Amino acid sequence: MSQGYGGNSYGAEDQERLLDEATAVVKEQAFYMKKAIDGDNVREALKNASNMICELRTSLLSPKNYFELYMQVFNEMQHLSGFFGDKNRHKKKMIDLYESVQHAGNILPRLYLLATVAAAYIKSLEAPAKEILKDVNELCKGVQHPLRGLFLRYYLSQMLKDKLPDTGSGFEGEGGDINDAFDFIFTNFNESNRLWVRIQNQGPAREKDRRERERHDLRVLVGANLVRLSQLDGMTMEFYAETALPKILDHIVSVKDQMSQQYLLESMIQVFPDEFHIRTLEQMLSAYARALPSVDMKPIMVTLMNRLANYLSEADPEKVQSAGDIFTLFRTHLQGILERALQPQGATGAADIAPALEVLAAFMQFTVSLYPDQVHYVDIILGSAADLLRKFNETGCALSEKAVDQVGELLAGPMKTLALGVLKMEHFAALVSFLNFETRKQVSLSMVTAIVEEDRPLNSVEDVKALFNFISPLVKDEADTPADEGKDKARFAEEQQKVCKLVHQVRHEDTDVEYQILTEMRGFFGQGGPQRLIFSLQPIFFGALGLVPKIHAREKRRQEEGDEVVPPPAISLKKVFQFLHRTNTALMQSSPEVALQLWLTASVVADQVERVEQQGGFEPICYEFLTQALVLFEEEISDSSKQYKGIHAIVGTLCKIVALDPENFDNVSQKITRHAAKLLKKPMQCRAVSACSQLFWCDARRDAKRVRECLERCVKTCEAVVQSDPAQTGLWVEMLDRYIYYFETNCEEVDVDFLQRLLAICLEHINFALRDQQAEKEAKKAQAHLESTVAYLKKMKESSSRFAELKL
Repeated sequence: MSQGYGGNSYGAEDQERLLDEATAVVKEQAFYMKKAIDGDNVREALKNASNMICELRTSLLSPKNYFELYMQVFNEMQHLSGFFGDKNRHKKKMIDLYESVQHAGNILPRLYLLATVAAAYIKSLEAPAKEILKDVNELCKGVQHPLRGLFLRYYLSQMLKDKLPDTGSGFEGEGGDINDAFDFIFTNFNESNRLWVRIQNQGPAREKDRRERERHDLRVLVGANLVRLSQLDGMTMEFYAETALPKILDHIVSVKDQMSQQYLLESMIQVFPDEFHIRTLEQMLSAYARALPSVDMKPIMVTLMNRLANYLSEADPEKVQSAGDIFTLFRTHLQGILERALQPQGATGAADIAPALEVLAAFMQFTVSLYPDQVHYVDIILGSAADLLRKFNETGCALSEKAVDQVGELLAGPMKTLALGVLKMEHFAALVSFLNFETRKQVSLSMVTAIVEEDRPLNSVEDVKALFNFISPLVKDEADTPADEGKDKARFAEEQQKVCKLVHQVRHEDTDVEYQILTEMRGFFGQGGPQRLIFSLQPIFFGALGLVPKIHAREKRRQEEGDEVVPPPAISLKKVFQFLHRTNTALMQSSPEVALQLWLTASVVADQVERVEQQGGFEPICYEFLTQALVLFEEEISDSSKQYKGIHAIVGTLCKIVALDPENFDNVSQKITRHAAKLLKKPMQCRAVSACSQLFWCDARRDAKRVRECLERCVKTCEAVVQSDPAQTGLWVEMLDRYIYYFETNCEEVDVDFLQRLLAICLEHINFALRDQQAEKEAKKAQAHLESTVAYLKKMKESSSRFAELKL
């Protein structure tokens, strides 16, 4: 049920009926009023107007419906206003007309009529405007019902807005001046605000929330007075600063109502010019400190800061200079405003610091946009936040989740623009200490993201130390790290991958400095435990590997230009390879598959250096890396499928290496071939040994006999596999492909007759498997494979004499 402001309850249907009934009366009386006006009958016009206005005496309509009824009355009253302004029609002196309307029986219609006549009276210039304004303003105090009085005040403002003795209005001089115009609107503003505030007490306590919502909808009736004040031509900056603003602010803070202060303080910023706010900034900020603790200062401060920032960014240098030190003004007064958050609030009596932190975050954005070069200002704001948090902790209250988020926001803002620069600030780390683990981690991620996305170089050991100490929640377990950290594997992996991107930001023209930075990083990563090492050591490894060509280029320049121009590096290539060795050794147990790939990668790089340096002593390093790869393969990789992949990786690497000592090359080749021959699954064994045959026909070796031995072993294994399982017939085609490769590359142990026999074997086994229902599916794949191979052989037969004898 909707509550009428006289204490009666009416539902939506009743409200609609009451509004319809009142509207019908208004229309009827308006009809007779206009008829009387057409006959120039003042008495009848006043009587009908009074009857029409009487409908506004109701206490049964909701504010929304009352406003609709008011607008109907207001529109009809404009006809009467026009009639009063035409002396040729009503033939009366304005003083007589002004007095006659005051004889109306009810006070509400009497005052509506009085305001209507007052507008015409001032326009006639028969009496000073200031006297009429003062009189009608005082008389309107006779209606103290909150809703009816508020709308009466709004009507008064509407009727007299262009009849004030404002500068240049035509009513000034003997009629008054800007002071009288201001006093009229200000008095109306005061009364309107007090009536508006009293609406909350009209009705039972259980419906107070609904009344507050309805009161919120009526706020523009009060704010209209501030708009009128801002539109006065006589409202100069001096008058505003010395007369208007002090009175307005005193009134706002004297009315102890949260909604009123919230709305009117925001409205003040919106309706008056920005240059006024800059001139009177200290007055406004002082008033904000006197506002009720429950007033949310964030929208007020954010609006003010945004407007001032936009104004000053577009203003000429003189205006900016005349504005003075705005930062200091804000900083001075913000402390008092913010500390209101430490006072107990609400039913629980608990303090909430989140709104104050939101204001500081807004101040941070304001400062960074207005003073981008004043980095120490940012540190001052962070210090204010730290002081506020220390005082809040003394209250014994816990930080809310929203407050923690706001601290994170405060820290994240400067990181986006200053990145590593924030770590040099005195108060940045102090503010971080107030955060819980999860939020510290999020702030750390923000720092990492800022560095990576802005592509900021890490070129100092000191910066890296400071950075990694700051992002330690991501790098290692701390005292408050949750026991289940890393349980969400996808999230943990994403976080660690972001941290690893920092390695790629290491940049310095001096390879010695780069090496020192990478060493520092590896020291921090080493504290991360096995679950982090899997992610972090791999990029460190490749970061160090990237130093190899840089150091080589530096050595070449030194040889060309001399030691005086390019001094020799303190960190040699062999030192870098030692770094790689230590790094990958630490990774072996945590991630053997990754470590295997890294040993092989390092061996290829060492081989390349040996080729360039020509007996530079890097062949033993290459062999050491390959040996470590074999040891790792033998001791840490036990799963047959992983062994199978590892064998192919090792074979592929060895085929690229050319500078290895022949004996060492044979040693590694034979070991990996033996491992291939020991794989448990015969098909894997066959394919692995087939791959190993390549070790004896590559850049480093050309041993056709060993190739044939490998292939013969493969054929025997293949024959045993396919006989026991026809579905594996595709192995024969794979063996054929391998033989074709060696025949094509002139391996003397593979001749055309063997290709012919092997081709026949493939056809025989495929045809047999096609008749086996269990093997048919795989046989068809093998058949398609063979057809492709035959098509290739046909092309080779046409283009190469070596294949000419082959019968297809």
